[in-house]
Amino acid sequence: MFLPRILSNSSSKFSTFAIASLHSQSFLLPSLNFDNASCQMRHFSAYPRFDFGTIREPNDAVALFREMVRTQPLPYVSVFSKLLSTVVKMEQYSLALHLIDEMLQRDVPVNHYILNIAIDCYCRQKRPDFGFAILGIFFKRGYEPTVVTFNTLVKGLLLVGRVPEAAKVLWKMSVYQLCEPDERTCNTMINGICKAVGTLKALELLCLLEKEKGICKPNIYSYNALTDGLCKEGKVDDALQLFSSLGDKGISPNVVTYNSIIEGLCNRRRMDGAQDVLKKMIADKVCPNVVTCNIFVTAWCKDGKVQEAEHMLVSMKEIDVQPNIVTYSALINGYCMQGKMDEAERIFQLAVSSGIKPDIISYTSLMNGYCKKGQVDEVSRLFTIIPYKGLKRNVVTYTIMLEALFREGKCEDGLKLFKEMEALQVSLNIKTYNVLLDGLCGAHRIGEAFSLLHTMEDKGIIPDIVTYTILIEGLCHDNKVTQAKDLFSELPSKGMQPNAVTYTVLIGALCQDGQIEEAKDLMMQMANNCCMPDRVTYNVFVQGLLKRNKIHDAMPILEEMNARGFTLDETTFSMLIEPVVREGRDSVLFDKIKKLVPNDLFSR
Repeated sequence: MFLPRILSNSSSKFSTFAIASLHSQSFLLPSLNFDNASCQMRHFSAYPRFDFGTIREPNDAVALFREMVRTQPLPYVSVFSKLLSTVVKMEQYSLALHLIDEMLQRDVPVNHYILNIAIDCYCRQKRPDFGFAILGIFFKRGYEPTVVTFNTLVKGLLLVGRVPEAAKVLWKMSVYQLCEPDERTCNTMINGICKAVGTLKALELLCLLEKEKGICKPNIYSYNALTDGLCKEGKVDDALQLFSSLGDKGISPNVVTYNSIIEGLCNRRRMDGAQDVLKKMIADKVCPNVVTCNIFVTAWCKDGKVQEAEHMLVSMKEIDVQPNIVTYSALINGYCMQGKMDEAERIFQLAVSSGIKPDIISYTSLMNGYCKKGQVDEVSRLFTIIPYKGLKRNVVTYTIMLEALFREGKCEDGLKLFKEMEALQVSLNIKTYNVLLDGLCGAHRIGEAFSLLHTMEDKGIIPDIVTYTILIEGLCHDNKVTQAKDLFSELPSKGMQPNAVTYTVLIGALCQDGQIEEAKDLMMQMANNCCMPDRVTYNVFVQGLLKRNKIHDAMPILEEMNARGFTLDETTFSMLIEPVVREGRDSVLFDKIKKLVPNDLFSR
């Protein structure tokens, strides 16, 4: 490409930055046509107009670019800038750079706006060194870089975590009087530092800038970046403290500020606090928007309060806020998680009738809901129609389809779909491999499962504790308890700590194999490793004891369950009925069981 070649040289003035260096290459900077004549105003009665609104995909942009470069006389450079800006908005940064490259090759006039676009593209690609080389072209060609240019470069450095170099650029801007930093410079630094190294350093910079005299003063955007960063780090109380100080600084919070605080509180399950902030927001005459409402809808759905979340649709109508697909998708997913597929379908149809097109998340949520209920035909139906709705299947969609096939026992169909994913170069993740491993283990193809483990490791997919739990369970189901114990023992050497599910799987297998003492030791080991048994663990162990007629050994476990607030599941309860009948209603055992039985089970 032509553009990389011109990046190999930069001016002596640029070398003072001593940040990016591409001098290892020795290509010459080509002579570009930047003469004044090419930039003079052309006087034509009918200059061609180009419709950028027709660009829907990269190929449309390329076709329009071809039309523009064939036009005589060439369109103004500002028209090319509009096209490139459209391509950047589509996040097609490589394409934008390719088009700039062609402009240079064809001697199409290029101005500082277009060079700024090139810098922005390289920085968005996390290649700021190339962005700085473009800065060298600014100096070489007599252009004066603006504060926008430097803000973009600072942002590029922060995106790759090069905070000291970003700070050095700010210092050079002032020392060499290249341009005066503005509020956006300040916002860029604070936002970038929050994401690169955390809020503590960003807060230090904010305090420093508050004391400094000059135009680079923190504004609401700076405080929003820091507030959002604090909330994402779980420091909601610190965010609230910063929020409460804004009035003293003469700064009015906007909808973004409130949304960050509300989301932070909702994420910490502090719904009352979130609603208090919403009331203050309305009192301060800051109108909630669809993002505000979606935060509450999502939070209520996660808490299982889907009907309360759905009521938000009524509230949104009252304040003239239109629900979007995010709103409907959250509700669809909420009902799917509760297994209420009729309600989920109702919300789906409500979105359609409201003129809102369901997205891939909507379809994926429905697929997941039907998968959990074992309705494979419905999962397959949705999977099939997705492309016909103009949507592209993603790794989540494929993974759910895989899981549905394996749940149905269709192992060969699952493996066939997996090969299709590889052929289509779907970006496979650990979740996909775990589903595949679980399917193979469920089909008693444990050898293939371990082969797949090595394959995924070779591809750079790092197994997690879920992966090893699946394999341990697969070995147990194949009556290979000794191998399962060996794999369990190897977990620390692999940098893994077993979780409650891992322990429970092995405890259940040991009980099934009659190794009650080892199972008991493993229960003790759990507590020693700060991994406390959960309700499932207790029930599995009690069931193992009861199968061996060790009712008296089960008694202290039942007491421990009661002390920790756990209840019996239906299987454990049914296994305890016979001993209770034998010992009578006045027995100690009956009294203990009565405390451990859930109300709905006891009333049957």
